[in-house]
Amino acid sequence: MSKFYLIVALWFLAPLPVEAIEKENSKWANLIESTGQETISLSPDGERVLFLHQIKYPSIEYLSQQRVQLAGLDFYTNLSSRVDTKQYSHATLFNISKNSREEIKAIEGVIIDFNWSPDAKKVAFLIQNNTNTHLWLHDVIKNDFKKLTNINLSTSLGDRHLRWLPGGQAIIVKQRNLPIKASEYIRKKPNLLSSELQTDQGRTYQSLLINDKMKNQFISINQTKLVKVDLNGEVSILTGSSLFNYFSVSPDGNYLLYSMLPNKLSSYLPYKKWGRSYNVINIENPIALYSLPNLNDKINLPKSKDSVPIGARLVKWLPSYGSTISWVEASDKGDMSLPQTYHDHIYKLESPFLGNKKLIHQVTWRVHDVLWSLSGAGILQDWRYESKQARTTLINAQTPTSTLIHQRDYRDKYNDFGDPQTLRTPAGYEVLVEQNNNLFFFSSGQSKKGIRPIAKYYNTLSNLDKTIFLSNAEHIEMPLRVANNTLIIQKQDNISAPQYYALTNKDFKKKVILYSSENKNEFINQPLTISYKRNDGLDLTGTLHLPNSYNVSDKIPAILWIYPDEFKNKKLSQQNTVRTNLFREFDPLSPLVFLHDGFAVFESPSMPITSFDGSEPNDDFINQIHLNAKAAVDALEKTGRIDVQKLAVMGHSYGAFTVVNLLAHTDLFKVGIARSGAYNRTLTPFGFQGEKRNLWQAKETYINISPLIYADKINEPLLLVHGESDQNSGTYPMQSMRMYQALIANKKTAQLIMLPYEGHTYQAKENLSYLLTHQSEWMKKWLNTSK
Repeated sequence: MSKFYLIVALWFLAPLPVEAIEKENSKWANLIESTGQETISLSPDGERVLFLHQIKYPSIEYLSQQRVQLAGLDFYTNLSSRVDTKQYSHATLFNISKNSREEIKAIEGVIIDFNWSPDAKKVAFLIQNNTNTHLWLHDVIKNDFKKLTNINLSTSLGDRHLRWLPGGQAIIVKQRNLPIKASEYIRKKPNLLSSELQTDQGRTYQSLLINDKMKNQFISINQTKLVKVDLNGEVSILTGSSLFNYFSVSPDGNYLLYSMLPNKLSSYLPYKKWGRSYNVINIENPIALYSLPNLNDKINLPKSKDSVPIGARLVKWLPSYGSTISWVEASDKGDMSLPQTYHDHIYKLESPFLGNKKLIHQVTWRVHDVLWSLSGAGILQDWRYESKQARTTLINAQTPTSTLIHQRDYRDKYNDFGDPQTLRTPAGYEVLVEQNNNLFFFSSGQSKKGIRPIAKYYNTLSNLDKTIFLSNAEHIEMPLRVANNTLIIQKQDNISAPQYYALTNKDFKKKVILYSSENKNEFINQPLTISYKRNDGLDLTGTLHLPNSYNVSDKIPAILWIYPDEFKNKKLSQQNTVRTNLFREFDPLSPLVFLHDGFAVFESPSMPITSFDGSEPNDDFINQIHLNAKAAVDALEKTGRIDVQKLAVMGHSYGAFTVVNLLAHTDLFKVGIARSGAYNRTLTPFGFQGEKRNLWQAKETYINISPLIYADKINEPLLLVHGESDQNSGTYPMQSMRMYQALIANKKTAQLIMLPYEGHTYQAKENLSYLLTHQSEWMKKWLNTSK
């Protein structure tokens, strides 16, 4: 932490002596260091499992490297990765049949991507060391780890960056253009935005490319070439320089499909809403063979949430063919409100990509995704926003036949059939897991009786489904991966840290223990599910956590951690999704950190914002958060464990917005903490959260629910926290600054912490230690428990 921020910390926490502050910081720092998280990958043959150990909280030294925010993304200018790129310190490899394990250490740097070879005998890694990212290869059989090439690679665009050729003798990666051009001087020109080019305005975003300098910098950082690297380290260039986003190899290994960003980068939209162009080249003779219809930017779309831009989307290889691409195009100009039978078409085109595209299926709703298997069976997921319905349908790549598998209100958590299971092939495309005509689905298993995760298969011949795994009710046993008669399960409860095991053989009955997390549970009291009613009869629930120091004869202060949800369906608003049998490892951003200070925590009490008469839920927002909070306070009082005269309320993002509204409009709480929120809804004038109306359509509602307007009514101390680099739509850092200034102008008790280098959530160990120390002292001070 910089000297400046340490001085600020000391000033905030006075009159604590420096030694006490350093001791408190050290306590939290040790707890942060004790946490860990794993990403798992099952090998293509189902015989091995790779566990990658994530560096969840990097140092502030790492986060403070030179960065630039462009088009809604946050790039390091000296690295080939982004601020949100996951890093892994090392990997653990398990052989299921031999019940053995092997540690794979990154010899230099950190792992930022990986991919199994087609024969599952090798794993390729991208390892970032200082300013370079290199391709490394681990030979599973020889236990050999070596660097393949010294060329500098890029991971700044897209989500996965390694593609094997089917024979396993070469890998395709993105070579970074070097050196990155310095931010050259460009004389400013007038910048024109026009209603002739932009006929509608969506939600607001930061760091848009509003001038040539920003566009040139985006191109300089992200321009790459696609190259082929063989296992001897020989490099072959496949393309010229461009802004490559996604790429994958055809099943027969002859062709490469890739997407690029538009030639003209939008000044109106962030990266995630830009269009794409898709092209196919021959790998051996790398010239462009076919270009699909360009996908337009997501601008000037119809208002409905199931509207889409015109052009090819969901472009992917069909695994049942050697080299055939499939894609989806809107047949309604992207507008679901148009009165026509079919709204999306699914096409395919075979190599050598010279003929006309062939229509596979016509879809009556909007396609969410299409997934294909090696046999040609497909799972179509489509939906309709107007009716809030979603469907899962069995289709086929060869024939137009279809069979409905399941349909539900997509907000109904109790009626979820499950997600179709896929494996990402070494070539880069996803394929449905299929065994003996069975397709696999995993669901969270939520019901009135609790949560019991489920694995099932659906038989494509009989059209019947069968459960193959059901979690024990006393634990949460979550299916994670399935392939080749191997099912990977994560098991945990509120006492035992996650344990991973494999179920093997055709009946998935043979159990092999793989790995146990070393995370510690610091708490001894079982979490309590509390069910209660709102004044209007709505059923609500929450989870009460008691500190280790709790004495049954005590009534202790409590912190409520809140986040509202909007509902227009009474049945759905009362569904209980509380999970009390989760293992609670230390999480510096969780409200459970206050258990270490002797406070109780009422976690996620139901906060439904409802409307069952056709009106909009937010028109009654203030009244309903009051009803919800009052019901929660009354429920806590009935337990006999909580001193309801000493309650705090806390939330993040939309929860923070609700916290400040509760302090402005009720007197239920003594103190609040609001992190990364938006407090002036006139600064989010084009909709927010579930609100579709803009400011001018619902002016009174926007103003009434803006707590900044009511800063003069807030009588409780409020701690505001925000990341200086927050790029989340609506929650600009200015929101917290203006809220703080409004409180100071009205002579209120408030403090504001602006965390350097942080986004919408917080990562740096030093920042987290500081935040934990300060919010701990804040609660102790205002709930009168400080010693």
